[in-house]
This record gives sequence, structure tokens and C-alpha cells, in this order.
Amino acid sequence: MKDMKQALSELERQLKESDSFIYSYFIRHRNRFINDADIVKQYYKHGTILDIGCFPCHFTILLKKLNFPVIGIDLKMDRCVPFIKRFDLCIKKCDIEKEPLPFADKSISFIIFNEVFEHLHKDPLFTLSEINRVMIKNGILLFTTPNLYAIHKIFRFLTGHSFNDALVELSKLRFTGHMGHFREYAPSEIRKLLEMHCFRVREVNYRHYSYFNSLRGVVGWFIYRLSPPWFRTYHVIVAEKVSDCSVLTSLP
Repeated sequence: MKDMKQALSELERQLKESDSFIYSYFIRHRNRFINDADIVKQYYKHGTILDIGCFPCHFTILLKKLNFPVIGIDLKMDRCVPFIKRFDLCIKKCDIEKEPLPFADKSISFIIFNEVFEHLHKDPLFTLSEINRVMIKNGILLFTTPNLYAIHKIFRFLTGHSFNDALVELSKLRFTGHMGHFREYAPSEIRKLLEMHCFRVREVNYRHYSYFNSLRGVVGWFIYRLSPPWFRTYHVIVAEKVSDCSVLTSLP
């Protein structure tokens, strides 16, 4: 298996030639990709890995460079075409809140559902039921999402603001092709939703990925280092499918 450092350096070099948004997104999320890939290495045993909501495809590409058998799912195929051509990716189109995942029952052993759930605004329960349907028993779900109780979110609440700028998040539906952060969740809410869909939570971690390229990033790093872990910016959950759950049909 290719070394993580080598794979990341190679990917960074290739993305540097892309437009500034694609490259800057990679730099901002590089540490998250490293952490998530380490979890995949720890828990992966065999079979296909499904990366749901994969755009801008950085993590899908990284997993492929690390020789994992990965398939991506995305809402807008046209924005993924350059990555498919350049990196020979397998990506399928699916609106995960309206359409069944394009896989047979119990055919996927490992599913990555990273930084997607907070964008769902139509029928996230249908999406979770589909994840359960296509996953084998004892399959692993890596689920990451922003933490509603992160310190900077609490500060925003206390100063009379919402957790995010609604105008910015709603505008993303037109400018990026998917909804921005429609809803963020407390750790207890995520656990309840997963257990409702017959997943057993095996591990919960809280992460803050520091951005040292700004004074705000440096200050944030010190604040989060001194705070209890459950106030960090992301929750990172590893869950195991323990049984089948009711298969939901999508709402009209």
C-alpha cells in the first residue's frame, strides 16, 4: 500500500495545477483527510468502499492512491467529470435524498459519509435507511459532521447569531450545486439517528483541524487545545451495522 505522505504529496502537487478553489479546499482539509484515511486503514477489512457525497473528490482520489477499492457518489456528475478523467475514478450520480443508492442490498462493506449530513435538507432519514440497506452486516460507517456545540458556535449563539450565515449557506445551492449547511447536530442527536437505523456506535472522537495560516486559526488552536474535547469543531463517528432496518421510500 502506498505511503500516506507520498500519496498526499502527489495529490497536492496535482491539485496545485487546478483552480484556486479546488486547491485551497484541499489545503484547508488536508489534516481531516489524513485523520479519516487513518480510520479507514484501521477498520477496513475487505470489499468495496463507498464515498457518499464525494465532491470535490479529494478523499476519493486519496483512497484510490492508497489502493483502496473506492466508488464515489455525487449529486452533480458534471462537476466530477474532470476528476474522473484525470484520476480514473469510478463515480456514480445519485440524489441521495430522493433516489435509492445504485447498489444491491448488502453489497458494500465500508461507507464513508463525511461532511454530508449537515447539507441534507429534504429527507435524511431516507438516506440513512439506504445506507443500511446496501451495507453488509457488521459493515463499517465512517460518519463525520460539524459539531453544533463547538466553542465558536456557542459564541455565535451567545452573541445573537445563528450557527452559520443563512444567506451564504442557501446561496451554495445555486453556486456550488448543493445546499450549504442546512442543519448541524449535537453528538447525542447523531447517535440517536444512527441507532434508529440499526447502527452501533463503536467510536466517537472530537477533532479540531488547525489552520495556522491566519491569526484566527492560531487563536482557535489554543482555545480548542485548552477546552474539553466535546467542544471541538467536528465529531468523527465510527459505527457498525448490527441488523437490517426498515427500508424507507423517498418522499414525493
